[in-house]
Amino acid sequence: MIDVALDPVALDTERALSHGALAAGRYVRLSVRDSGHGMDAATLERIFEPFFTTKAAGTGTGLGLAMVHGIVSDHGGAIDVRSRPGAGTSFEVYFRQAEAPPADDDRSEAPVPLGQGEAILFVDDERPLVRLGEKMLAEIGYEPIGFDRSSAALAAFRADPDRFDLVLTDEIMPEMTGTELATALHEIRPDLPIILMTGHGAPVAARGSRAAGIREVLKKPLLSADLAKGLARHLVLHRRGYSQ
Repeated sequence: MIDVALDPVALDTERALSHGALAAGRYVRLSVRDSGHGMDAATLERIFEPFFTTKAAGTGTGLGLAMVHGIVSDHGGAIDVRSRPGAGTSFEVYFRQAEAPPADDDRSEAPVPLGQGEAILFVDDERPLVRLGEKMLAEIGYEPIGFDRSSAALAAFRADPDRFDLVLTDEIMPEMTGTELATALHEIRPDLPIILMTGHGAPVAARGSRAAGIREVLKKPLLSADLAKGLARHLVLHRRGYSQ
């Protein structure tokens, strides 16, 4: 059984959680509890480590909870996890409660810039995210070419470097990181616009990014509008001539 709940929480004093701390204030708590077999203390200690998994080799990347932790941290939240073998697991995710916008707020969003069929090399080691990325890119007017292995993406690029107009790559991948892939691509085509995606809380070194030809770092999960703006911005710069 899995129980999911959402409720408001008001804290008068600071509260320490298993993964983070909350200052006094108003929060929204997302609770997910299951009646599974639970986790021992050693496993519980490592669940948010990138690439840590209890699944058999080839059946799990160990990045799911690491991404969750990064997303929650980026939004100023914290997580409380409780588990015992044979007693199930409970995750409680706390986010600051946002004030509702004024009823007469009539701000309108600028139109989303659409592509003109430019070929985008999209790389992520999780196949479902590759399919999702390809769908998002196609919907905003681009031709996506997706890979779930960085080595395969590099081989395709080496075979036809001029085929691609821009590269969008995840950072944390098992074969080579996005920065390492970007470095290899940049050596082949120094003019190539490269955008890095990351869902992990750790910042990407600015100096290493520039050396790898990375123009921008986007936070996961990607929103279609933010993705469209980022792609349009760097493709326009590319057409005009880009200088670091």
